[in-house]
Amino acid sequence: PQRPRTAMQSTMSSVASLARPSAVTAHRSRAARPQRRIPRALERRAGRSEASSSHDEASSSRSSEVPNWKRALASSLAAAVAVPLVNLGPAAMPAAAIYNKDLDVPINDPAQALAVVFGVKDSIKNVQDQLVDWKDTCPAPTFPCDLSQALNKTSTRVSGPLARSLPTLSDAYGADPYAVQDIIQSVSTTEAMLKANNARVKVDFDGPAEYLALVDASITNLLNDLSPDAVEAGRKRYDSCDLSVPPEADGDLECRLARAVSSGARSGGIG
Repeated sequence: PQRPRTAMQSTMSSVASLARPSAVTAHRSRAARPQRRIPRALERRAGRSEASSSHDEASSSRSSEVPNWKRALASSLAAAVAVPLVNLGPAAMPAAAIYNKDLDVPINDPAQALAVVFGVKDSIKNVQDQLVDWKDTCPAPTFPCDLSQALNKTSTRVSGPLARSLPTLSDAYGADPYAVQDIIQSVSTTEAMLKANNARVKVDFDGPAEYLALVDASITNLLNDLSPDAVEAGRKRYDSCDLSVPPEADGDLECRLARAVSSGARSGGIG
């Protein structure tokens, strides 16, 4: 025997039947609706679109010849570098001018690219130390510190330099392009966390520090896969930077990074 329907089931069934139009009603509605005539301008435009379809297919075929990893890497680099800088505000622009002014100009010298990567590793350590210090000196609920510093430093001293140097390591030394992409994505995740901290939506010092540690470890693994002689040459170039020069002075990118970290420069003023 079937169970008797409850009052709730009966009510829901009635509502559903009212919401569903009958087949007759739907047929009448379609029959009563007049057919729309396509404007002649649209017809002509459609004709032009069909005429150009062969050209689009040819362009698509040419673009498919570009390796997938290069397209993915370019997209990741653009997203990681451009998006955070859009929302940093005027205070971040001096730092952006120093470190990110030539984002469209890759560092083609492999030795310099490696030197820049070593500068990035020191910059990562600098941000990590700041986050650890804030756990004691920047308590809730007011967080009396400039939380934008960690975000600005990561965007200008990590994302920007990596965008200019990592692709060269793939081209010159055969660095794994997928490992490069993973590094960029981890940096993007870190910046998203720091952006939330800066907005004081949910301040978390541990999460960004852990992701920066992941980025640093991934860079180390990437370097371990390269030629030891090449890595040593890049390290010597980085270590040769004159740290007595002011961090805001002109110079090679790797030396500006080294001097900024060594002097404890803030990112909102001199980088």
